[in-house]
Amino acid sequence: MSAAPADRLSPAARRRLTQALLMLGGLAVAIYVLAPFSWLVMTSFMHERDALGVPPQWIAQHPTLENYRTFFDPGGADKTGTRAIVGSRAAEQTLPGMANSLIVATGTAVLNLVLGTLAGYAFARLRFPGKSWLLGLYLGSRMVPGIALIVPLYLTVKTYGLLDSRTALVVTYLTFTLPFTIWLLKNYFQAIPRSLEEAALVDGCTWPQMMMKVLLPAAAPGLVAAAMFAFMTAWNDYLFAVILTNTIAAKTMPVVVAGFATDVTTERTLLATSGVFAVIPPLILAFAFQRLIVQGLTSGAVKD
Repeated sequence: MSAAPADRLSPAARRRLTQALLMLGGLAVAIYVLAPFSWLVMTSFMHERDALGVPPQWIAQHPTLENYRTFFDPGGADKTGTRAIVGSRAAEQTLPGMANSLIVATGTAVLNLVLGTLAGYAFARLRFPGKSWLLGLYLGSRMVPGIALIVPLYLTVKTYGLLDSRTALVVTYLTFTLPFTIWLLKNYFQAIPRSLEEAALVDGCTWPQMMMKVLLPAAAPGLVAAAMFAFMTAWNDYLFAVILTNTIAAKTMPVVVAGFATDVTTERTLLATSGVFAVIPPLILAFAFQRLIVQGLTSGAVKD
């Protein structure tokens, strides 16, 4: 019986074939992931008649910045006033919604780092009764679907008079992101040798000085990964934001963009532009801290 064609390949040829297949697979995944975002960006530079054309256009034939200008100068977008009215409503909601998302997501990330660092260090370095049970309880609470908690959370927020406030969103997101932050930082602190802490304390550092000058810099990748996870969770959430807020004073970008999608008067190009605004901040952060995020998730997170 003759050997299979793959068996007759040399090791070098087999490696090249494997690399080629991996590249093709990676290219297919990249196209699948990037195609919707690319279409969103290209639509934001189109005129409305081009965006509604049949067959659809994937590349703007006559690029324009008019859609972006509408958000900052609604009255100057259309002298007839039709687009000015729509643009004014979009601008009045998109920019405040973006500010609300930034405040809520940043507040969630900062509180996660402060509380998660203290709790993670305690789980990594201290011995106390029920430590494993308590950590398992934290992680188990992360498995509860958000929809199952929306009613008690709503009643609690209403009782304390926090409905339609950014504070309610920060506290709500903190309950879902903090368990993961504690677990991640606990594993990361365990991977840092105790000798670093002991040397700093012997040199005369107090415990806060040791944390700020030695331990936290060594755990920077884990801290960045935890902060990005908390930020992205708060930025992307729609369920709690739409239930706990009802005015533009607290609405976040997912709620604002979803409102545009259900409004038949909103032009497709303006909807795409608002989507671009919603993507820009997390995209910038992901590119800026890409190396630390990957290092934090693949280093400390896999050690026990």
